[in-house]
Amino acid sequence: SLVGDHEIPKLCPEPPISCTDILPILDSIIDMGEASSLKLLIFPKKWREERNNTESDFHAFLTRYNELLCSRADTCLKCSCNLSDNADNPMLHITASDERYGAQKYNCYSCMKQYCFECEDDGANFMTHRCGKCERLYCLHCKTLTWCKCCDDMMCVDCMDFRVCSSCEVDTCRDCVSERSCENNCGVDKIWCESCVDDEDAMRRCGICGVDYCNSCCDSYVHTVKFCVVCNTSICGQCVVKKCEKERQCIGCYRLSFPVLLEEKERLRAKARNELNELKSRIDYLDARLEEIQKQKGR
Repeated sequence: SLVGDHEIPKLCPEPPISCTDILPILDSIIDMGEASSLKLLIFPKKWREERNNTESDFHAFLTRYNELLCSRADTCLKCSCNLSDNADNPMLHITASDERYGAQKYNCYSCMKQYCFECEDDGANFMTHRCGKCERLYCLHCKTLTWCKCCDDMMCVDCMDFRVCSSCEVDTCRDCVSERSCENNCGVDKIWCESCVDDEDAMRRCGICGVDYCNSCCDSYVHTVKFCVVCNTSICGQCVVKKCEKERQCIGCYRLSFPVLLEEKERLRAKARNELNELKSRIDYLDARLEEIQKQKGR
């Protein structure tokens, strides 16, 4: 393989490696038959993407390599079934329509142990899974893979950072974390998956200004996005006040604006009180300084 462990096989720029140069070397190895100890080949992504050409030298080599693997009559380490007991069950993904074309089946890419795709452990987990990022097959004993419910893919935890969605509380891969965030900045560690955001289970968006608030904040604060059942509008506190000042028509929006105005009134009152206290403190400080200066002059 041209990439290391847990690296995405799609290289940019594409490697200049040539089938014409490499395949004769590989052919010389598989021509050894049972004398060859070859168990696993990982082909460049560039080669495997050209799967529609079944007349290519690469496809012909895959056929020969598959025949070698099938001739060894390997069995599943857990259930002892034959992994390739007929021509309809090759040891490689060799069908041109298969997105995994050119990838080897059953072998754990780490320990080389072989399991069929039906066997499970005591916890009802399949013995092997293919990572959706590095595209390698690993058994449960070698790598930990996590399922992302958004993209419905399994990935090595070493390949992809996973976060827990603050709404559904399910592991979410980095690629499926929504870019939308709560206007309240309610938590730097909070993230929401694309599924929850798309289904409106995590976020509410103001239909006027487009600001987002998470559902938790919407249930707790009056200035966040609320739904007016009269005009069927999702609207934030700032926009509902502006709307009522201009239109003065929707009674539902009026009801939503009252708590916002009361909160703003209390905020301004608290701000004025703090400013007054700061002013008083400043006056007391200046009085004390003036008294100190007068005493010094009296000496």
